[in-house]
Amino acid sequence: MTDLTLQYQHNSNPDRGLATAGIFLVKALLALPHFIITSILTNLTTVLAYIGYWVVAFTGTMPQAVHRFAEISFNWNSRMWAWIAGVVDPYPPFETDPDFAVSFPLPRPESPSRRWAVAGILLLKWVAAIPHLIVMVLLGVGAVVAMWVGFIVAAFTGRLPTGIQDFLAGVLQWDLRVYAWIIGFTDEYPPFSLDAAPSGGQEAPGTQ
Repeated sequence: MTDLTLQYQHNSNPDRGLATAGIFLVKALLALPHFIITSILTNLTTVLAYIGYWVVAFTGTMPQAVHRFAEISFNWNSRMWAWIAGVVDPYPPFETDPDFAVSFPLPRPESPSRRWAVAGILLLKWVAAIPHLIVMVLLGVGAVVAMWVGFIVAAFTGRLPTGIQDFLAGVLQWDLRVYAWIIGFTDEYPPFSLDAAPSGGQEAPGTQ
């Protein structure tokens, strides 16, 4: 069982105004600064991870600097997408390590596989991830539909069904797990699972 797990809580009292903004895509516009930042972080992480493959292949150790940069990137992405999806209401701060209700802990690999690192150098991990990538496209479509339905429900009722929240969190977790495997931060092939669940089974009003 992979230890890469999205940490979040159910949003028990979603903001109706934000839900309405989500219906009309205003949230996507508000998230534009974060989109720019996460795009840069993700691209740089991919480049650094490729360098990390070489280091691991020759030394068996993942560079601390590469891990730290990836950690920042993964968590920034998790906060942004969770906010867009309505799983959390407070706008994500422009910080690397904020106290936020959503996170994606990314432990530094203790003994990364040199063979998988060589596979990464040769881009074979992308080939091995094709089944996941196909599923992720289909899940992405489903997530957009579920998100929009959730916005409508929240705008009219002030409640966001926990099933929708867990599904959206599961899709996000799936994406992050696959990307973490591809770029070498875990050697365990990611499961085909939407097994996301709130931390401690708690609910939080709006979350913080």
